[in-house]
Amino acid sequence: MLVQRWRNLLGRSMWEFPGGRKGGNRYLVLGLGAGSSEDRVPADREELIAYGPLLSDDGAAWLGTAALIRAAGPAEARALLDPARYAHVEVHNWEFGGRR
Repeated sequence: MLVQRWRNLLGRSMWEFPGGRKGGNRYLVLGLGAGSSEDRVPADREELIAYGPLLSDDGAAWLGTAALIRAAGPAEARALLDPARYAHVEVHNWEFGGRR
C-alpha cells in the first residue's frame, strides 16, 4: 500500500458525490506525472467523485493526478486523463470504502 499526499479540487468529500453510492461502475484513475503540473478539473464533472493532484511528501512538487469516477468501463475511466500529460495511467476498480 502506498499513501500519497493529495488535494481534492472538487471541494467536496466522496460521500457528498451527487450520484450516490449505488449504481454504475466506479474507478480509481491514477496519472503518474511527466507533463504539466497544472491540474484543472474537467468541464464535465457530473461523474467525478473526487479529482486532484498527487503531491510530494512536502506538498511542493506535482507527481500526477488521482481521480475517482463513475464510468461505463475502464476505457471510459482512462479517457478522463490525457495520456500526453502522463508517463503512465492506471485504472483500478473502486467502490465507496476502497478497492473491491
